[in-house]
Amino acid sequence: MTAQPVPEVPAGTVQVRRDGPVAWLVLDRTDRRNALSPAMWAALPGLLEELDADPDVRVIGLRGAGGVFSAGADIGELFECLGEPGTGLPRGGLLTEAETALAAVHKPTVAALEGYCMGGAWMLAGACDLRIGSASLRIGLTPARIGIVFPASGVEALVRLVGPGTASYLLLTGDTVSAADAQRWGMLTRVVAEEDFDRVLAEVVTGLAQRSQLSTQAHKHLVRLSAGAVPGTLGTDGTSEALFRQVLDGPDARIGQQAFLARRPPRFRWSGEEFWAARSGAARPGKEHRAPIVRGRWPRRAARS
Repeated sequence: MTAQPVPEVPAGTVQVRRDGPVAWLVLDRTDRRNALSPAMWAALPGLLEELDADPDVRVIGLRGAGGVFSAGADIGELFECLGEPGTGLPRGGLLTEAETALAAVHKPTVAALEGYCMGGAWMLAGACDLRIGSASLRIGLTPARIGIVFPASGVEALVRLVGPGTASYLLLTGDTVSAADAQRWGMLTRVVAEEDFDRVLAEVVTGLAQRSQLSTQAHKHLVRLSAGAVPGTLGTDGTSEALFRQVLDGPDARIGQQAFLARRPPRFRWSGEEFWAARSGAARPGKEHRAPIVRGRWPRRAARS
């Protein structure tokens, strides 16, 4: 595995580590349990866009350094993280931008969750397709314990994932919950014993990298649309029709058929970068210049108390 660190940010780093077709984004600020500074949050959308457009990357993973996923947004810089561009209201700011960028990735995404996943860090985990948790993992959505409101986009995503009842419990109590409970409520895809975590995680991402990118990316698109689709209309939008057309015109279906009949592993070729670039037209999300955050309303002393 080769490490390619991005330039250091003032507090902590986000590293890109390549392991063949798998690219890991690693939150590295171990002295603060990988709490994300504003610069770390701001780095994520651009890195995600680059990896999503890289034909050598088939799976994107997210994990923390030192056996801990993340303590969430840095409390000392919380207002800088949450401030909404233009108004300064604490609707999500940099957290929502990172969450949105991660949810928009076309390739399969995996969150490797160890130790703690707290506060805004859950927004990153929840935006991934798969969430693999260690048995000792603790998850906490704790805004009620510090007197803030969880970002609106994070609330919306949480309700879609676990339903309003469980979302209310997590947000109103601020309780820290076990991996077993989180899996039961649908927050985790799989829970793995500590001693097996790295092995199982490697098996999961390796398996994803071997699958057809046409299949995985089309399924991601359909799942994303399904929440708001009128019954019977899913798959009839222009992008879905173009993806179905790729089954006929692209190489993967024929490769899969021939490999199955020959009883050998398939080596799929469709990667998706040209497909999505052609459909994106002008600038993709993340290219726009972000308006400066209005800081005048944010009492820094209160933020650090």
